[in-house]
Amino acid sequence: MLSACCTKASAESDIGFKGIGPRLGYVDPEGRLDGTVEFGVAFEFGEFVRQLHWDGSVSFWSTGRDYQYYDGNSHHKYDWSLRDLILRSGVNYHFLEGEWVPYAGGGLGLHFYSWDYSGAPYYNNNSDSKFGVYIDGGIEHEFNEKWTGQMQLQFDFAEPDQTALLFNLIYQLR
Repeated sequence: MLSACCTKASAESDIGFKGIGPRLGYVDPEGRLDGTVEFGVAFEFGEFVRQLHWDGSVSFWSTGRDYQYYDGNSHHKYDWSLRDLILRSGVNYHFLEGEWVPYAGGGLGLHFYSWDYSGAPYYNNNSDSKFGVYIDGGIEHEFNEKWTGQMQLQFDFAEPDQTALLFNLIYQLR
């Protein structure tokens, strides 16, 4: 029975490099970090089975703050920034077929963080890599046979957790 299911799924799958396009949105990282613009590239890798799509993205955002402190003798100022380069891959289930298609899913992300401190005492510039998971949902619209737009809400759990409202514009290579 397992063999029959796998054979059917394999026959229905259409995996490969199917689309690419720009990704733009607004990300709000947790904590006392300011929200900022996220931009990158979105990819479409096809369907495992009908309505179960495989996608991916590479994106980047950066935020920062200016701090002031008094050490007892004088006032000091320093700048702090956090940058995140993210590689994501996941699946989305498309609930309907048609002109406007709602979807939901999730996947894994690899976050490459970089913290920079300019003029801050007791802090060193640092970087770190962390795995995270994300869930997303949105709506997809095919503008014509070559261009598809996606508006999605995405929640990344990667410390700092992130909430993003994103728009992907995918050029179909089919």
